[in-house]
Amino acid sequence: MPRIALLLDSLTVPAWVYESISRVMAEQETSIVLVVIPSQTRTSGKKSPFLYRLYRAVDRRLFLQTPDAFASKNLSDLPGWSVPMLLVNPHQRKFTDEFSDGDLESIRTYQPDLIIRFGFRILKGEILTLAPMGVWSYHHGDPGVYRGGPPAFWEVMRRMPTTGVALLQLTEKLDQGPILYQSWTQTDPLSVQRNANKLFWLSSTFLQRALREFRQDPEKFRQLLPQKSEAPLWTPPGNRATIGLVWSLLLRTVSRKIAEWRKPAHWEIGRLAFSEEMLFGVLPEGQVEKIHPSDKEHYWADPFPVNYGGEEYVFVEEFDRVKNKGSISCVMPDGTSQGVLEEAWHLSYPFVWEENGEMFLLPESAEAGVLYLYQAEAFPKKWVRNSVLVEGEAYDPTILKKDGLYWLFVNQKAHSACSPFDELFLYFTEDIQHPHWQAHPKNPIVSDVRCSRPAGRIFEKAGKWYRPAQDSGLRYGHRIQIREILVLTKEEYQEATVHTIEPDAGTLGIHTLNFGGKGALLDFYHRR
Repeated sequence: MPRIALLLDSLTVPAWVYESISRVMAEQETSIVLVVIPSQTRTSGKKSPFLYRLYRAVDRRLFLQTPDAFASKNLSDLPGWSVPMLLVNPHQRKFTDEFSDGDLESIRTYQPDLIIRFGFRILKGEILTLAPMGVWSYHHGDPGVYRGGPPAFWEVMRRMPTTGVALLQLTEKLDQGPILYQSWTQTDPLSVQRNANKLFWLSSTFLQRALREFRQDPEKFRQLLPQKSEAPLWTPPGNRATIGLVWSLLLRTVSRKIAEWRKPAHWEIGRLAFSEEMLFGVLPEGQVEKIHPSDKEHYWADPFPVNYGGEEYVFVEEFDRVKNKGSISCVMPDGTSQGVLEEAWHLSYPFVWEENGEMFLLPESAEAGVLYLYQAEAFPKKWVRNSVLVEGEAYDPTILKKDGLYWLFVNQKAHSACSPFDELFLYFTEDIQHPHWQAHPKNPIVSDVRCSRPAGRIFEKAGKWYRPAQDSGLRYGHRIQIREILVLTKEEYQEATVHTIEPDAGTLGIHTLNFGGKGALLDFYHRR
């Protein structure tokens, strides 16, 4: 059972820290034995430049999110909180804190296995090695891209597609310790406040996950190596630089909004008449047979072909701009189309398959907060609800039947304030119609907006299994990553990208790939 000491500036902490500690306390095999607080706090160096602070205050006022990751909460309000507190007097230099021998000895008497840093400044000295598992801390940014801060700021200002966050084991070198857990989310194009809010809520899950992971595999922790990052050290911009950055942000925001107003987002479906082998090369230009109606009030996306009675039927999401929601339509073998399923909520991603002579349909219905399994009463035009497959939001549900089990791959939010694009979860059951889902112990099996969300059926080739995944780093549905599933068991999961499918010229995105009897079906995003 890990004995944990917390380094805090006070018992009043941001909401994301409160959530993180609450999750740690919920773990049965962990124990928080000590809170260490400095008798007086000191800021690092001088204040940030005035215009930078003004911009952050205005941005927070305009784009404050609920729930707010930075709202103040007191740890003493946690149920069962009775953790002893130790006041210390570290030696404080301009940017660093170093503990005295007496304070180190006082901490040592509590025999912590792990120290978690949520307060203090840059730590130096023996405190970094006092606990067997060291000191864990966050870097709200990608340490391979930059060190320092401010968190979630430069990604917005420099138009970086993704914003990273990492849980590190601290060393003497700033932001270069071994990475314990890491994730990436899509950068908000306008607001640092919104970008930071979802990033910090996402990070509130990391401690719990890392502790579980190292409990399952203690050897993995001992094998961690420090980073060899030569990333630059960034700091808040000066007044003149802030003016330039904010002005540039405003100009491109206005330009983007005008473009979105003049040409709304539009999806089309296309067929590529070639085999799977060619998808591991380059997507050929000029060979896409578009099969989408041209009216401006509707668009089609998420094509799922299925063979029935020797004929191919293609199920799609049909989005109605007037109703502002999607329903499920079917393209018949003769090329005509018909709506086949509509609910009061948005439907998309019509995952359809045949089993034991029966046809089943599993569309995304995250807006309803329930994932329904439908069964064909009169294929393909009439469907009835068979059962509730999952309670709660579930995005782009994808079923794989393998090794006598049904595996459900689905995107879910780690926290209500997080993005549904970021994390892929895996569940398994023996009976799809009366499921008893077991969560995979490695959940989430992917935490990266560039390769998490499903993009079509998992397929097999030459004895290997491949999972198409959306890459929404640059924008939603930008491109597709083909991920080879390396390990899939009840205990382990591993996958890796083996190919990237880029959209063809003049197209902004591509986010679904499925194979039918007449070739590959994809969807294409542009503005019209």
